[in-house]
Amino acid sequence: MLQSTYNKITSESPSEQEVKDAVVAYVEGLRTTEKDLAKLADEAQTYYRENSESKPELKALSSTSDVATENVNDNTKGDATISDLKSGYYLVFPEMGSTGDSNRGTDAMLVNVPKNGAKTEAAIKSTYPTVDKKVQTSTDGEFTPNGTAHVGDKVTFQLTAEVPDMSDYTKYTFKFVDTMTKGLDFAGTDSVTVKIGNKVIAKDANAYTATYTAESKTLTIGFDNLKTVNKEESTPVAAGDKIVVTYEAYINKDASHTDPATNKVYLEYSNNPNGTGTGTSNPDESKVYTYDINIFKFYKGEGNDDTALANATFKLTASAESNSAAIELVKEDGEGLVYHVKGDKETGEVSVVTTGDDGKITIKGLKEGTYYLHETAAPTGFNKLTQPIKIKITVDGENYTNPSYNVNDEANADNTIRVENVKGVMLPETGSIGTIGLTVLGVAVVLLGVFVPRKKKKENQ
Repeated sequence: MLQSTYNKITSESPSEQEVKDAVVAYVEGLRTTEKDLAKLADEAQTYYRENSESKPELKALSSTSDVATENVNDNTKGDATISDLKSGYYLVFPEMGSTGDSNRGTDAMLVNVPKNGAKTEAAIKSTYPTVDKKVQTSTDGEFTPNGTAHVGDKVTFQLTAEVPDMSDYTKYTFKFVDTMTKGLDFAGTDSVTVKIGNKVIAKDANAYTATYTAESKTLTIGFDNLKTVNKEESTPVAAGDKIVVTYEAYINKDASHTDPATNKVYLEYSNNPNGTGTGTSNPDESKVYTYDINIFKFYKGEGNDDTALANATFKLTASAESNSAAIELVKEDGEGLVYHVKGDKETGEVSVVTTGDDGKITIKGLKEGTYYLHETAAPTGFNKLTQPIKIKITVDGENYTNPSYNVNDEANADNTIRVENVKGVMLPETGSIGTIGLTVLGVAVVLLGVFVPRKKKKENQ
């Protein structure tokens, strides 16, 4: 429409000002018919999108440097200001496109900036697809924005979005693009499930595809044409229907509380009813944290100084019982005795760990919870602990980066667990062979005390 008008007036070789005046007059003539004005705006938007790269004379102004309030690329309201404009008509539309109400037609509009410099306001009634991401760290737990887990645990991620209004489109592309960090190992596309409403959608080329790129650790769940997908036997999906995607991943040794296993997702969706362009949503992410404890074994040496103690052996369990199974650990390469909880596919695990010359051991990859540190063997000349040390790791609300550590029901300054041994020989525990031996020896001494005096008395007679 605008192009045909331009061709008409240029055929008469008018001046630049005459062209401007003719365009303004033409647009003013459309103001009485909003439908025609919207059609012109839509055609101008389409022309700009298709030709902006090849025609440098098509200039665009961006509001990103003058955003006055909140995010404008989601479903919340946001204000953007563009200042120092010359008078005239300006084409205004969201850079990334959007979806909107049925029969809306376009989210582009022509805005008149008057010569008197008065402020002009324009409300673009656009909505954008958004995505929400949560994680479930136990099979019976809830989906939460973030969580904690052991190294080796399998967790489930949940992606939720709503079906947008697709009435302006003949074909609508809709994709979840999810990227994992090094602290996660994807469990495979067989773990992917997609539900719309109450129906599980079959994975095939006509519905959706799930692909994983190992190099970038990116999972893409894509609907080539969401308009052709049915939520029931013959009922197409409709605007507002919830799309829920779940998939599984394993926590590996690279996850920690300072660098958690992070999963970030965004949507890629059709944003041009007249073409094949796509926009992207704001990303959302979930994080899974693991925690460390440092064990320091010592005794009070000369001057009552803390002296490191080697050759003390420990096991870490989830129970206070001395015979409970140990949490399996794997030694990490590098200096010092550093272990992490065994990963899903790792080998070479150990159930007990022994302090070195510095008396230190680090255990990584633990989730929030309660643990018990059992001393299974003390160094020669020292007494072994008779009770395990209770260690509790607690996260306050959503503050996963600053866990608190509690030792034997008392607050601990940090994640260092101080274990003191005392020199000496401990009596054997109840029921041991040593105890039985001492008991027998005791009985012998008693009997000797009874019979010896009698023998001496008999001899004196």
